[in-house]
Amino acid sequence: MLAQGHLVADPLFVDTPARVEDTASRFARAQQPTPPGWRRVERDGWVALRHARTRLPEQGWKIHASATAEEAPRVVDAVWEYCVERGISFKFLRSRTLLALVNCKRAPRSAGGKLVTIYPRCEELLERTLRELSSLLRGVKGPYILSDLRWDEGPLYLRYGGFSPRYCFARDGEYVPAVVRPDGRPVPDVRGAVFKVPSWAGVPPFIDTRIRAARARTGDSLPYRVEKALHFSNSGGVYRAVDPATGRRVVLREARPYAGVDDNGMDAVARLAREHSVLRRLAGLDCVPEVIARTRHWEHHFLAEEFVEGEPLHEAIARRHPLFHPGADEEAAAAYTRWACGVLEGVEAATAALHARGIVFGDLQPGNVLVRPDGSVCLVDFETSFDIGEDFTPVMGTAGFIAPWARSGFAIDSYALDCLRLALFCPLTELLRFGGGKHEELIRLVEERFPVPPGFGERLRAGLAPPPAASPAPSSTWPAGPAGHDDGDHGERWEAVLASLRDAIVYSATPEREDRLFPGDVKQFDGQGTALAFGAAGVLYALHATGYGGGPRFEGHVDWLARAVERTRWPRPGLYDGLAGVAYVLDALGRPQQARETLGRLTGFDLTGCGVGLFGGLAGIALAQLHFGELETALRLGDRLARALEGDGPADPAGVGLMRGWSGPALLFTRLFDETADVRHLRRAEAALARDLASCGVSGGRYVHVRDGQRRLTTLGRGSAGVGIALDAYVRRQEDVHFSRLRDRIRDSLGTELLLSSGLLDGHAGLLYALAHLGGPVSARRAQLRGLGLHAVRYEGRLAFPMDGLLRLSMDLATGTAGVLLAVHAATGPQAVASLPFLRPE
Repeated sequence: MLAQGHLVADPLFVDTPARVEDTASRFARAQQPTPPGWRRVERDGWVALRHARTRLPEQGWKIHASATAEEAPRVVDAVWEYCVERGISFKFLRSRTLLALVNCKRAPRSAGGKLVTIYPRCEELLERTLRELSSLLRGVKGPYILSDLRWDEGPLYLRYGGFSPRYCFARDGEYVPAVVRPDGRPVPDVRGAVFKVPSWAGVPPFIDTRIRAARARTGDSLPYRVEKALHFSNSGGVYRAVDPATGRRVVLREARPYAGVDDNGMDAVARLAREHSVLRRLAGLDCVPEVIARTRHWEHHFLAEEFVEGEPLHEAIARRHPLFHPGADEEAAAAYTRWACGVLEGVEAATAALHARGIVFGDLQPGNVLVRPDGSVCLVDFETSFDIGEDFTPVMGTAGFIAPWARSGFAIDSYALDCLRLALFCPLTELLRFGGGKHEELIRLVEERFPVPPGFGERLRAGLAPPPAASPAPSSTWPAGPAGHDDGDHGERWEAVLASLRDAIVYSATPEREDRLFPGDVKQFDGQGTALAFGAAGVLYALHATGYGGGPRFEGHVDWLARAVERTRWPRPGLYDGLAGVAYVLDALGRPQQARETLGRLTGFDLTGCGVGLFGGLAGIALAQLHFGELETALRLGDRLARALEGDGPADPAGVGLMRGWSGPALLFTRLFDETADVRHLRRAEAALARDLASCGVSGGRYVHVRDGQRRLTTLGRGSAGVGIALDAYVRRQEDVHFSRLRDRIRDSLGTELLLSSGLLDGHAGLLYALAHLGGPVSARRAQLRGLGLHAVRYEGRLAFPMDGLLRLSMDLATGTAGVLLAVHAATGPQAVASLPFLRPE
């Protein structure tokens, strides 16, 4: 999960919190020498100490300590002295900076508040530590740790969980931390936002007493009946509720004391008070919700507001925007423009009404605008609002709607309003931070595709252009026009694009680091730094497949991959997330012995509960085994998947499509048919494809997509593009008029002009790759190349692409520049040979 801590260390790339510059805020104990007889390890910003003679159990009851920034040094000092004297293993965050990241609003709720972890080796020591340390820390304040049971009044908490790392497959097929039941079966070590004890875990009497007391305390009813949770953050939740006394529906905004602390030092309760005060100032305006009451339940604070019937603007944009769907015409663009301009008039009037009362909204963005059924708008979430006369600068804001040169007074709202004007038509404003000319590219799209009012574009150019002192980076240089080498000069320009993408990737390499080679998605720090999707294997594979390979630097990177996968203690087994994919890539890069050694590690895995898909499931593992000539192993895995198709075997996949659905097994079955000529495998492929096709729908009378709630997915990883590739593999082996027609309709549905991601699995690159694979029309390929151009930015003078979410750049295969490189090469190369593993066009 991407957290605020991953965005602090580097302005361009996601990085681990351990690399945050926090020297000035480190706790004194973090710099103290290791006590004699103790072992010290520093990892991910934690300082862990364990006595050399202490042997810990694999799992048990652990203690956490919470504290505010002011009292954290006292807690760290007390725990150090207490545990070192008694030989108790423990760990603590090394600095106040990292504690602030753990306690901020955008931190994972399950981790919020955790400053210290203590590992008592037995129940007797657990009870004594709780009682004695609680006495030493009496009165210390800190955020409530949601995943734990609080001991007395805090700041100590406890939960049952793993002491040492081990993993298993969860019900959705994901590889997750595990604990072991008494019968020896590993099960997920659930680390959620609610305290739960495994049903089989022993609960000592002194803990059971506290559990019963806690249940009795929380049994007191809130004076509202909660109907639905609308949103959660580390600060608290937002709920739809009903006042039983009146029957009136309300919105409850929850604030947790000492949690969600921002850089101004304000916690969630202080910001709730600010919102309450501002809303009272704005009473009577139709564009803000009415305040009903402020109350406190248990230790949490609540603000009850009018429930405004309406749709969040970002959801309305996603549902209505014509460029998000294939086949957008001028009529659809004109109808959308009329609606969008009406919404803008309402937002402009609402902002002006706030300013007339001397209030700066502070976080104007589509998620904070509700569009009522009658088309009027209401602003919500006033926790960063302030009086124009205050000496106050909001430190929280939404990426894509803030700029460093517009962070005071009404200028905050003026800049955000211009961003919102742009986002209604081209919701890629997060990209503005990567280049001073990016706003111009996005505005041009708006002017070309929508009949906006005269002067609309010029107004945006004036409002969004960075000041000269901002020293903007140059905008991207992306070809506009035909896609292919048969197009004269444009072929040479695509060669230049490919060279620039390769150069950006190579320039970003950090071979001096052990945790990653190329920057990419945050998942690389979750044991996937070598993997095909998010790690080094995928990047090196893309470079090799597109003609960049060999030479000392590249071979050095391959050496890094081989060393890194060998030292990874808890790798995943899958094709895109683990060992199977790394083995495949090492073999492709001319390291057959190291590839075989990597593949051999798969024999140590218990694949019980492993998913079915291509990404991390049985289908991908079996294809890798088949690649290495291990036909019997691949057949055994295929038989498991066949039993699952019949309802006896691995659980149904967590998704639909090529990566996590049944299209991956269908691809495996077609390859098993190639190896064995056994027609049973074709029947299995047909059944697997039917499973995914059952989740598909049709829009516009002809466009085929995967249905995902209200969303229509055409992407390569989870959408219809991947299903189409699996269908293509099947119909090339088995004549099927129905499946052939579906494949062609899917191919013709891949012309969506605008996606929120450029990535290979979830964005434009994936649609481009599928179009190249399936022989899609040139017009659709051009649409995807233009879409990629909107996402392209400059990194050290070279072309690069952002990760999903657009908050940082990525070089990996699944979400970033390497995936774009592979797709563009497949679509524009003179000999389109670049392909994903096992997906080469036939």
